[in-house]
Amino acid sequence: MNQDNNMDSGNISGPTLLGDYLKQKRLDKNYSLEKLSQKTKISVNILKSLEANDFDHLPSAAYIKGFVTSYVKVLGLPLHEAILNMEYTYQTILGKPFPALNHTKLMTHTPSVVAPKTPTNPNEEIQTPQDVIENSDSIIENTKSALPVVVLVTVIVLFIGGYKLISSIVESEVQNQKNSDLGPKIVSSSALVKPIPPAQEVKKSDQPSDSKTTESSVIAETPKEEPKPVEFERNFPTIEFKKLKGKLFQVKTDAPENNDTAMLPENIKRSFNSSLQNVYIRAFDGNTWVSYKIDANPISSAIINKGNDLFLQGNEIRLFLGNVNVTKIFYNNFLIETPTKSGVKTLVFPEESNSKFMQPLFPKAKDDILYTSEEYIKRMELEEEELKKRQQ
Repeated sequence: MNQDNNMDSGNISGPTLLGDYLKQKRLDKNYSLEKLSQKTKISVNILKSLEANDFDHLPSAAYIKGFVTSYVKVLGLPLHEAILNMEYTYQTILGKPFPALNHTKLMTHTPSVVAPKTPTNPNEEIQTPQDVIENSDSIIENTKSALPVVVLVTVIVLFIGGYKLISSIVESEVQNQKNSDLGPKIVSSSALVKPIPPAQEVKKSDQPSDSKTTESSVIAETPKEEPKPVEFERNFPTIEFKKLKGKLFQVKTDAPENNDTAMLPENIKRSFNSSLQNVYIRAFDGNTWVSYKIDANPISSAIINKGNDLFLQGNEIRLFLGNVNVTKIFYNNFLIETPTKSGVKTLVFPEESNSKFMQPLFPKAKDDILYTSEEYIKRMELEEEELKKRQQ
């Protein structure tokens, strides 16, 4: 009821469900879903799921955080407020804290595998080592000036904490004394009931003619209620996987972007290794989110902000991208086209490895961890076997 009132009045105070918060703010700014989709490059269906708090139709936590970041940036909302509501919603609806996303990297600069690039935004400030030292010095000075206040606060906290501790001990002793005066603790009768053994068959010759005895025999022969089996909670719910088929991308050897250093920097070109797969992703018109696996390395996720990039090399590279339409992707120094209507895209390099893999490439389990399709299928089948055993 309170939630509806907040929605009607436009005033949302304290943590609230993320979808309600975002929808109200969007309406306050007079944005349609279609207009917001154009600005954020996020599909309308994703935006609808986000505003409906429908986590079943949203990708992993890394992508959700990226969607929320783009959403509030376009509307000019404080990110920390949206993150607070996101964490509150995750705990309220899914019953667990929002993942720490330790596996997710925020790509705000070129990875260390290549030389750093010149920033595309001339107004962008770059901290030099001297800037870092000066900032550190100012922090130290501020800490020194605040030290007496910190000591005073610490003493007060310790005093209050000690008082509460002593009070709790005294209260506990009083309570224990009361309990001991009241005599033995009464245990619920239900805890003392023992299961009734199955009734033995009574011979006809031994049956008394007394109606009371017959009635008690009938009661004794009543079968006991079977305990309900413990529900088996699956971490790998059934997912339908499909073989990757057809061409996933098309190489454009004559594209003008191939010679545009603003799109494909010279240092990236020089890093080309003919014996490996070379993939360069540049977010030029918005933020994008990517999960990838290189050879036998674990799955990684990255948020690539507008104007930043990611360079990958390996014998075999698997990619799953969101908002792919805001990117320029180069394979072996040539632009590739990645047609998609949904804005998400699966890519495998080299292309002849397509037939080895299933889609989705990196499904998310209930524990919010990404798995390869082959790992997920094995664990899903094991859980299905376990479920069948429990049902027998």
